[in-house]
Amino acid sequence: MTHISEAGPWLLALAMTAVALALAVLHLRTRRSNAALRAEARTEARAAAGAYQALEANARAGAQAAAQASETRYRSMEATLLAEAQEAERARLAAEQQGDRLGGELAHFVDTRLPALVTHLRHRHVPVPGTKDPALTHTDVGTLLERALNQVAQVIVDTEQRVDAGAQAVLRATTAEIQAKSYRLQEMIEEAQFAFDDPEVAKRLVSMDRTNEENLRQIQATGVLCGAWPGLTRDDSHLGDIVAGAQSRIAGYQRVQITSQLSDPVGVVARAVEPLAVIVAELLSNAVHHTPQGTRPVDVSLHQVQAGACVVIDDPGVGMTDEEREFAARMLSGQEGVLLTHLGDPPRAGFATIGRLVQQFGLTVTVDKPSSYGGVRAVVFIPDHLLMLMDEVAQPMSAMSPALRKPEPPRQESPAPSPATGPAGAIDLPRRRRQRAAQDTDRPARQDPAPAPGITPDEAARTWGAWQTGTLRGFEDAHTDQEEGTQP
Repeated sequence: MTHISEAGPWLLALAMTAVALALAVLHLRTRRSNAALRAEARTEARAAAGAYQALEANARAGAQAAAQASETRYRSMEATLLAEAQEAERARLAAEQQGDRLGGELAHFVDTRLPALVTHLRHRHVPVPGTKDPALTHTDVGTLLERALNQVAQVIVDTEQRVDAGAQAVLRATTAEIQAKSYRLQEMIEEAQFAFDDPEVAKRLVSMDRTNEENLRQIQATGVLCGAWPGLTRDDSHLGDIVAGAQSRIAGYQRVQITSQLSDPVGVVARAVEPLAVIVAELLSNAVHHTPQGTRPVDVSLHQVQAGACVVIDDPGVGMTDEEREFAARMLSGQEGVLLTHLGDPPRAGFATIGRLVQQFGLTVTVDKPSSYGGVRAVVFIPDHLLMLMDEVAQPMSAMSPALRKPEPPRQESPAPSPATGPAGAIDLPRRRRQRAAQDTDRPARQDPAPAPGITPDEAARTWGAWQTGTLRGFEDAHTDQEEGTQP
């Protein structure tokens, strides 16, 4: 048997104690390690939690920033869209306003400006209004409307001129035919005046002749207005004869009183005689027409001035308005084309007719001054190149013409005037000389000329019969020329 020493238990106990202590130390170390591990785990957990919280905060901040950015972008987009919508609304309202302005302007153009343009083309004193909106005047719209207005005016003027030219051609041809027949009627009346001796028949024939003369004047004036020649070729004539002849062409000729302030036998060259007669007749007819009966007569006076001669017509009528004076001045200037459609209804053709002749022959007619009697003063100026001094022996003045003014007797103390010197301020006109008288002066003076034999009643009867036969033959030749189309 194995002896077990007594120290063995003690050693065993001691060993066990040491083991226990080792185990306790190990346990303590384990606990400490575990505690450290737990602390480390907690620290890590706390760090992870902090990181998580940081991540969460960051995520939350990022989300919030993103949300704010999105909100900002949304707000910006919303503001942009709102601004665009407002701009579009303003543009729509502006377009509507512009459309309304253009619509109103077009309505104003159609309803107001175009009718005013048509009226302006006939009555120049009527203005054409501008655009309804002054702001559109210098814009593209205003320019286009103005161009349209000008084109419409040009179309109207061209159409009027074309239509008026056709109407004038028809009237010219018609008046020429009527004028020729009226001259034929005038000759028939003159033939009848030679054929009948009955006073009552003669009176009726004279009345018919005067009525026909008035018709001739109106037909002649209408033809001249339409561009025709006056229709008569006259010789050089005394100015007084022309005015007296013009007086005989109008109705109411008894209400015209002609006086002459001419001291010389002033005449008018042949080419201007009939035009001057037409002009004076138209002015006299106008003066008598606008002068009430029972008032003083229409005064006509003939004057010689520095650069020619003039016929002054003063009527005590109703005068003229400013518009009528402007119209008359425009027509009498002869510078403006005459359209029949612009003469009014009834047509005021007198001044337009005179304007035609004034333009062709260089005469001047003015009616811009009132007469001394409250009416109208018309002055016809004849330049000196259309004047001449007539030979009173070869071509004496008519008995119906106003007598020349008698020259004042020379004073004894003053020197005798030269025969070639006219009145003060008078022009030196060419003098028409009688050829026969000039030839007589070239011949030697006869000694004791034989007295002219007396005319017996038979010779007088034969002479008178030959004169009537020649006159009738002349009328027949004239009629034949007219029937063949020859200008009378």
